[in-house]
Parts: sequence; C-alpha cells; structure tokens
Amino acid sequence: MKNIPFIEQLEEQGFEILLAREVMQELKDLKHKVSHDERKAIEIAFQILENTKMKKITLGKEKVDFGLIHKGKEGYYIATLDAAIKRDVPNRIFINSAKNSIEVERS
Repeated sequence: MKNIPFIEQLEEQGFEILLAREVMQELKDLKHKVSHDERKAIEIAFQILENTKMKKITLGKEKVDFGLIHKGKEGYYIATLDAAIKRDVPNRIFINSAKNSIEVERS
C-alpha cells in the first residue's frame, strides 16, 4: 500500500478539508463486517483522520451517498473511491497512485 500524502497536497492547493460525520459512522459500522485487511485499512484511515485537524460537517437526513452527491452539486469537491458518487458530482478529487499524488477535476 502506497502512502500518498493527499491531505497535505489538498491543503497546499488551498482546500479546506471537511469530514462528514456520517462517513465516519459508516466506516465504524463497516469495520465489523469486512475482512481483516479491510479492517486494517479502516484503522489506518481513522489514525490519519484523528491526527489531522478537520472541520466536521453533517450531511443531514439523507443517505450518506446522496448527501455527498448533494454537497458536490452545491460546489464542494468530493474525494471518494465510490464510482456512483464520482459519476454524479461535477468537482472531484482523484488519487493517482501512479504519480503518488492527487488530481483535481473541475467540471
């Protein structure tokens, strides 16, 4: 697994990192239903998120995916690996593992 400093790269480009509380809860719930390797990845994600100061936001009463899509259509940049979400939001953040960096796509 490559270590891509995506949070630092986003901050260097002037982005304020926001974290949806619902995403964190979804990860906590998922942790008990996945393989050992996936649990380890979730634990690493929690360590990264705990060591980084991020503003927490709430998506509202919508399902998490719909809340992220809604925020994306409001103009927020969404960083996700979920193909359906990426398809529906105009401004996206991609992790390019070949270049060990992030890429910003604006529509």
